[in-house]
Amino acid sequence: MSTHTSDSRVRQLQESRNHNSPWFEVIPAVSSDERLAALEIRRRVFSEEQGVADLRVADSDDARSLIALATAQRAGAGNNERWPVSTGRLTLPLARGGQALVAWVATIPEARGQGAGGLVMRFLLAAADNAGAREVALAAQLPAEDFYRRLGFSPVGPLYDVRGIPHRRMVRLRPD
Repeated sequence: MSTHTSDSRVRQLQESRNHNSPWFEVIPAVSSDERLAALEIRRRVFSEEQGVADLRVADSDDARSLIALATAQRAGAGNNERWPVSTGRLTLPLARGGQALVAWVATIPEARGQGAGGLVMRFLLAAADNAGAREVALAAQLPAEDFYRRLGFSPVGPLYDVRGIPHRRMVRLRPD
């Protein structure tokens, strides 16, 4: 799925209206500034906060994936300035009806527990459903497993370790 045309950006912004709140807005990260903001959230959460050494926060799938970026309005009367607070990535299957993959879901600490991560995930899941993916898989960090369960994911298989952090594969089937 390419999100680099203005027509697709307008369409995704229209579709995302259901994935926003009075505080947060979720958009596809298309511009270089938006993509850099998503990478900065990844770096801050996975590298700084979780201490994953030598982490590359970008990979080859970024170019062909939908990267969602949630922003929040800064406090202050009449202030329209927004700041990036959460991100996630959806990589669609090469063939319609295949398995999509969600990765790099992260929310900065000061925005956690306010709904930004859930909005990012619902944005990505809607895109997967609209693209015809039969299921969506992800590698959940163990502390986030309940978060993903609430979004319809089920654990599949045993726990495994990724750079010292326990993970479990989870899958969500496309709703009928």
